[in-house]
Amino acid sequence: MSSDNLLGIGVFALVSGLSIHALRHYDELGLLRPAVVDPVTGYRRYRPEQVRQARLICALRRVDVPIDSVRIVTDDPDGESLRTVLQQHRVRLVDRAQVLSRMVRVVDHYIEHGVAMPDLKTPRIVQVTINVADLAESITFYRAAFDAVFNEEISSFQFGAWPSEEFFLLTVAHEATEHGEHDGPAGVSRFGLLVEDVDAAHRRAVDAGAIEVHPPVDKPWKPRSSCVADPSGNRIDLYQG
Repeated sequence: MSSDNLLGIGVFALVSGLSIHALRHYDELGLLRPAVVDPVTGYRRYRPEQVRQARLICALRRVDVPIDSVRIVTDDPDGESLRTVLQQHRVRLVDRAQVLSRMVRVVDHYIEHGVAMPDLKTPRIVQVTINVADLAESITFYRAAFDAVFNEEISSFQFGAWPSEEFFLLTVAHEATEHGEHDGPAGVSRFGLLVEDVDAAHRRAVDAGAIEVHPPVDKPWKPRSSCVADPSGNRIDLYQG
């Protein structure tokens, strides 16, 4: 192709919606390579046909789709992966929105009551590790049953927001990642959750896909409670708060 048909980086930035800085960055990442790079000046030029791909990258990054996911889309000539990538990203955004919503509620509490936290009288369990058979199924279940947000970075379902008293992590065992390895128990786990209404929480968990182990019951030595098993078989004891 004649260099007369190529677009300089300034013009390409203008028609694509990407900044010159972003274009240089995406070149370094191998996401959007220029057609020609001057060996002396390093000046980048692009083919007109690359505008469509650049606009797609711009649109996806505008809604914070991760670079690796954008790469999956741009490497798919048929575009079949776009819908899947967007659906997965929507789940991440919903989880992020829930985390932010909970933080807003904590901030509102601080505004109303101050930020002083009660003294910790005794140790409190704030993390339990479980094995799951199907992570996607587990994410769907814990979100539907308990409004738990899955934090991909730490492979954990998050209940409440730090540093509130409701904060609790249900961590999924996983092999080594950039954040390290997290071993799980030998087999299924059993843990308890304090809920506002054990009967309602029990029904909601079953409707979300849990298996009923025993229905809500009253016993003289503990709060009203029930037990369900999540899709991976982990036992969840629900206690009346």
